[in-house]
Amino acid sequence: MYFKDKKQVDYAVRSWNIAQNREIFMADTRPKVYTAKCKSIKDPNTSQISSPCNWAVTTRKLKNSNCLKVIQWTPAHSCFTTVSRNNNRSLRSNVVASNIQEQVLKDASFPVKQIQSLIKEKLNVDITYDKGWAARKKAIENIYGTWESNFHELPSYVLALKRSNPGTVVQWSHHPNSSSNCSVFRYVFWAFRPSIEAFSFCIPVISIDVTHLKGPYKGKILMAVSKNANNMILPVAYAIVDEETNESWKWFLQQFEEHVEDPKRRKLCVISERHAGIKHAMDNLPSWKEPHAYHCFCVRHVRNNFMQKFKSVSLKRMCWEIGSTSHERKYECLMNELETTNKEAWRYLQGIDKSKWTLLYDRGNRRWGNLTTNISESMNNVLRGARLLPIRALREYTFKRDVEQYAKHYQMGIDCMTAFPGRMWGLFHGREIRARQHRVYTYSARDQRYMVETIQTSDESGGSPYTVEYDKQTCTCCKWQIYRFPCSHARAQYNN
Repeated sequence: MYFKDKKQVDYAVRSWNIAQNREIFMADTRPKVYTAKCKSIKDPNTSQISSPCNWAVTTRKLKNSNCLKVIQWTPAHSCFTTVSRNNNRSLRSNVVASNIQEQVLKDASFPVKQIQSLIKEKLNVDITYDKGWAARKKAIENIYGTWESNFHELPSYVLALKRSNPGTVVQWSHHPNSSSNCSVFRYVFWAFRPSIEAFSFCIPVISIDVTHLKGPYKGKILMAVSKNANNMILPVAYAIVDEETNESWKWFLQQFEEHVEDPKRRKLCVISERHAGIKHAMDNLPSWKEPHAYHCFCVRHVRNNFMQKFKSVSLKRMCWEIGSTSHERKYECLMNELETTNKEAWRYLQGIDKSKWTLLYDRGNRRWGNLTTNISESMNNVLRGARLLPIRALREYTFKRDVEQYAKHYQMGIDCMTAFPGRMWGLFHGREIRARQHRVYTYSARDQRYMVETIQTSDESGGSPYTVEYDKQTCTCCKWQIYRFPCSHARAQYNN
C-alpha cells in the first residue's frame, strides 16, 4: 500500500483506529519514517490486565520519490478498547476538518455545536468545543488557503478582478511603517462598477455600518448600502480596515466621495449609529458637512443607548414613538408624557439634536422614511459566514454575491410588465385598493386642495380627515412627502 505523503498516512491510520475505537501514539516521527503503535502499551493499568497490544504500522519513504510504502501492518488490535469515555484522543482537528469540509464549503460559519453533532453521528466520537472550532478553521484553510497566503495573493487577485471587470475601483492604504520592499496592509476599499452605476438611480440615502471579522487577523468591514427603485438593497461600497477609528471612517468616506460618482450631484443623507468615528468624519470632512450632505442617526441605536440608562418597557416604547412619528401633536404629547414620567430620560433625549434622529424634524425629508440602519445590518447578516474567511476569499465572496444580485435584478427588470417595479407596484396597488374606501371632499378646485376622510372600521380605527394638495404633492399624513410616492389619500383624490 502506498501514500503520497505523511499527512495522507496519518489521516488513514487515525481514521481506521477511530473506527476501531482505539487510540494510538507516534512511535517514530523521523522525516522518512512513520510508525504508530497502540496507546495501550503505554498504560500501566492495561498491561496488568492483559499482555501488551502488538498492533503497529510502519511506512517508509521510497528512494527517488516522495511516496511512502507500508512495510508493516498489524491487521487487528489484541487489546481491549482503549477509549473509555468516547472522546478518542486520536481524533485530531485535521481529521475533523476533512469530515466537515463539505458543510464548511456551503457555509463558512457552520456552527461548532453542529460540528460536534455531525462528528458524533459519523465517527461516534465526542469532541470538545475548542477542537470543533480549530477544525472549522482548518477546513476553511483547506478550501480557501491560509490567512497569510491570502494576504500574499490579494494584490494579484485585485489586478485580475479589475482587468476582467473594467470600472471596478480598488484603493489601498498602507501602514506608514511600510518600506519600498514590503508594504504593510492597513486599509482597502472596493466598489464594483455595476453598483457605482446603479447608485445614481437609487434614493440619495446611504446606510453605513461595520461588521467584525473573525480569524487570526482581527479587522472590520465598513460598508455603504442604499436602496434601488424597487426598494431593494444595493451594496455600494466596502472597505476592510484594521480598526473602527476616526481615521478609518474618514478614509472610507473620502474614497466613497472620490470613486462612487453621482452624476446628479445629489446631497446625500448618511444614516448610521452614533459612533464617534463616523460623527468625527461627517463633522470634519468639508464635502460631508451640511449643506453638502446630512448625517442622521439610526432610531433603534438611539433607543438602545437610551435603554442602557433607562430600563423600562414604557420608556422604550415612548422613545421609539418619539423618533418615528411624523405628526407634531403626537410628538408633543409623547414628549410631555416622557417629561412627566421621567425627567432625566426627557433631558437625555432633549440633549440629542432632534433633526438627527426624529422623523418629524427631518428637514426636507432627507431620510426618505428610513428610520434605522436595517439595510446595512441586513448586509451584515449576509456577510455573517464570510467574516470567518481569509481576506482574498472574503473579497471574492462579495464579488460573487453581488454578481448574483445584479443578474437577479436585471432579470426582474426584463420580466417587469407593470408601470412600476414589482415591489413598488404591489405598494401602489395596495394603496389603490384602500383609496376606494375613502371619501373625498373638495376644498378648492382651483388650488387642487381636498379633504380625504378614511372609513372608520369596527375596531374604531380610521375615520380621520387628511388634507391633500395635489399640485404641491403633499398630504397631512406626510407619507407622500416622506417617501416621494403617492399615499392612499392622494390616490383617492386622483380617482375622484
